Amino acid sequence: MAKRRKQHNGAKPQQKTKLEKVGLVDTGRTLGEIRKAMKLGQRYAEKGEWADAVKHLLIAWDAMPEDLSILTVLSHALVQLGVREHAIAVLQRALEVHEPTPELIGIILRLALEMGMHDIAVKLGEQLVVMEPTNPTNIVNLATAYSGVKRFSESIAMLQQALPQFPDNADLWNVLATQVRERDGVDSADVFFEEALKLRPGDAKILSNFSISFTRRNEVDRALELALKSIEADPSQPEPRVGAAQFQFLKGQMEEGWENYEYRHHIRRKSNQTQHYTHKLPLWDGEDLSGKALLVAAEQGIGDEVMWGSYLPYLYDQADKLFIGCDPRLISIYQRRFPDAIVCGYLDRVISGYRYRVFPAIEKMMKEGEAHIDFYTPVASAPKHAWQSMEAVKPYPEGYLSPEEGKKQEFALRLGAISDKPKVGLAWRSGVVATERAYLYSGIDNLGPLLALKDKVDFVNLQYGDVADELDEIERKHGARVHNFEDVNLKADIEANLAIAAGCDAVVSVCSAPGIFSMSVGTATLLMSGAPPWWSFGSPNKIPFAQHAELFSCKGMPDWADIMNRVAARVEELTQG
Repeated sequence: MAKRRKQHNGAKPQQKTKLEKVGLVDTGRTLGEIRKAMKLGQRYAEKGEWADAVKHLLIAWDAMPEDLSILTVLSHALVQLGVREHAIAVLQRALEVHEPTPELIGIILRLALEMGMHDIAVKLGEQLVVMEPTNPTNIVNLATAYSGVKRFSESIAMLQQALPQFPDNADLWNVLATQVRERDGVDSADVFFEEALKLRPGDAKILSNFSISFTRRNEVDRALELALKSIEADPSQPEPRVGAAQFQFLKGQMEEGWENYEYRHHIRRKSNQTQHYTHKLPLWDGEDLSGKALLVAAEQGIGDEVMWGSYLPYLYDQADKLFIGCDPRLISIYQRRFPDAIVCGYLDRVISGYRYRVFPAIEKMMKEGEAHIDFYTPVASAPKHAWQSMEAVKPYPEGYLSPEEGKKQEFALRLGAISDKPKVGLAWRSGVVATERAYLYSGIDNLGPLLALKDKVDFVNLQYGDVADELDEIERKHGARVHNFEDVNLKADIEANLAIAAGCDAVVSVCSAPGIFSMSVGTATLLMSGAPPWWSFGSPNKIPFAQHAELFSCKGMPDWADIMNRVAARVEELTQG
């Protein structure tokens, strides 16, 4: 943007230009050029072509820095591009020179939603509804904010009051469907999604949201069909592509799945779903790694990191030098397994709602010329170029990690001291159970058939976090004790996780970090899930890249009684054989 002209003390006042006489800042452009830029910016914004909109709106804003309509459209366009820090700067400028308007508050509300600031979004939404009670968009945004704090009943009541006034508003029906699904289940929401699609048959957001309902029913074909229709309607949106990737993997469509799965890093994804790296290395595109150095960069949760890390041994053999940027809790484990690699923990910095991931030691080596790295790959993309078919997905023999020898011996003794019965590790939920994923996890109530083996095996806790109350509940409901090493912080001490899992005869886990740690050390691992994980790549009962892992799921809606009976029978077979 052009710099504003400053008048220094003592200097002769400059004569106003023609533009300045009509209230515009003289930026060296003609009035016609400024008007054209404003019209083009608004036209591109109407079409959703945000990058072109910003390019022209910046020209107009330079000449009219206090024009509210330009500030409003520009900040909205910046939000859509995912450049939140610039959007925030524009909004701050707007609020300096204008009273808060519904347009400005609405943009700030959408920004708060994207940044996961749901409490603030609720307050802004409630203010907007008071300011403009007859604007259905405000009601939709407030309902979305309510869902972020799990106030589903309040949201549904508000939407039911609004719909008689706006019966033809597809967005209201769509958001009502999502709220009803979370509160009352997938079947209860169908009628509302169908009504939304009657009003707007090709709407990308409605199609994507409806696809999730079929995901929860394990109806992969229908879920994929709706996701692909959503992508066709709006190719720029990342969420339908990430959803489609998971269905394509389940159907064995590996090439298409990998292509869509790359959208998990898209700038427009919510702040808690991805991170942005600071190393500025080129992305590895499957080039021959002979004589090359490769950085494998951590992403997602630690369980995902270890799961995809099962491909690291292949890269370690292929690359001239392997650099591993990982969760700090994994440094000693990876250094032991890959002695010639450079292993570094990451630091995360959150700026304007974005997570920037830094690998300090490695980036310092690069900056000081101590290391040259040719490419990088996010860890979940590591197998992308090799696993182009289901047949190509191979397990690494005998697990790929091993516990530290001292801890292995320590926990072998501690496990043996419980009794001479076989040991079965147990984890029944994820560390953080979001409402939309709760159907995947067994919970305590369903554990009865497995815990009925209490006289034949010792159960050992692998569920991290504060689980004292849950362990008491298990004993009260099922009459079974799950032994817990109270002096071990399972969340912080991954070395202990590996050692305990390695000392067990089998591990029963939902598809979360404890089960993945067990897979990584080659223990017989029984994974149970309300729906097949997409990384089973369509296999009905195996995890193709983990030799000693078995999958217990179902084809339709979760039937936990059936799943748990099959798990219990397999545990008895493994431990009593």
